[in-house]
Amino acid sequence: MPATLVQVHTGVTMREITACRGCGSSLLDVVFTMEPMPLAGAFANSISQAHDAERLPLTWVRCEACDLVQVLEDVEDKELYSKYCYASSTVPGLVEHFAEYAKFLTDRFRGKDIRVLEIGCNDGILLRRLPWKCVGVDPSDVAATTNPSAYELINEPFGTALGLTGFDLVIASNCLAHVTAIQDMVEAAAKALVPGGEFWVEVHDLEATLRTGQWDTIYHEHKAEYSLGSLSKVVTPHGFSILYWEKLPLHGGLLRVGFIKDGRSNPVGLPSQGFELLCETYRTRRETDLYKGLYEVQQQGKTLVAYGAAGRATVWFNQLPELRFAAVIDDSPLRAGRFVPGVGWPIVSWPGPTSDICVITAWNYAKEIRDRREYSGRWLQTWEAE
Repeated sequence: MPATLVQVHTGVTMREITACRGCGSSLLDVVFTMEPMPLAGAFANSISQAHDAERLPLTWVRCEACDLVQVLEDVEDKELYSKYCYASSTVPGLVEHFAEYAKFLTDRFRGKDIRVLEIGCNDGILLRRLPWKCVGVDPSDVAATTNPSAYELINEPFGTALGLTGFDLVIASNCLAHVTAIQDMVEAAAKALVPGGEFWVEVHDLEATLRTGQWDTIYHEHKAEYSLGSLSKVVTPHGFSILYWEKLPLHGGLLRVGFIKDGRSNPVGLPSQGFELLCETYRTRRETDLYKGLYEVQQQGKTLVAYGAAGRATVWFNQLPELRFAAVIDDSPLRAGRFVPGVGWPIVSWPGPTSDICVITAWNYAKEIRDRREYSGRWLQTWEAE
């Protein structure tokens, strides 16, 4: 598979990977291809800027050696996250999740005086809830403007170049999917830990994505998608064994896995299955009852709005661009006033314009949104949670 470097007119640099991000193998098989689309998180400052957003090819490949599923087209991390319109504390569902996670970790290490390092700490939503001496590493502008007092912030990309050592616990929640240099990140986590230290990872559950056909979770910022098997094959060669794992409903399917630095290197798990359903749900996206119903009421002149300007919404809108939305409602002040890349729908705060139908594109928080908001129109959602 030859390397290709593409420079597009917006200044985004893209290349095709020639080796697996997780293990370095060159045995990559194409399993899914989506129509070209803009970067999912590149929310624009104007309608014209949104419409001018470059549409990039988007292809999923699977590594035959470690089973890691990943995006073939790679955009540099600094281009994706230097202007990162995502603050975890603005999402009520994430606030609840990290409160639970903090309790889980506090109970696990109760009575111990430990040093904690979090990779991709964002706005400190987890670290602020932990009782120990903590360090957060995150290169984003969101992290830089947080002004933490409960922890030390290193506002740089995490990797071996930082030379961090002496930690008892390293945490990586929903960040292992967002980097190109996965091997360097895991090696850096191993070097940061003392012998017997623990590495706790949360990632999207690929098996849940495949089982439900969630094609809207596929975008350039999600560079890798993990099953338990592929995650173990990526992490354990660096001297880890699996201590614990569980599946949680967050994000439409989440894996939480605990590793211990014991030098044993014991991968587990089976190959990922079920790409056929994902391909079929994508191919038939205009044949669903939701699409047909929305298209019909749109033809009748009724007003549509959406709720949730997350990356998955950008994917859904751009893969069905003929459905027109008066606005996309979002609870994050980092996104309000911006425009969805590609289609140009304005992002506004609640309640948004008067509308007949509100489609919850943040479908993984659908119940919570309905419980919090009084709405006289009809609620719909892009996917049904399991």
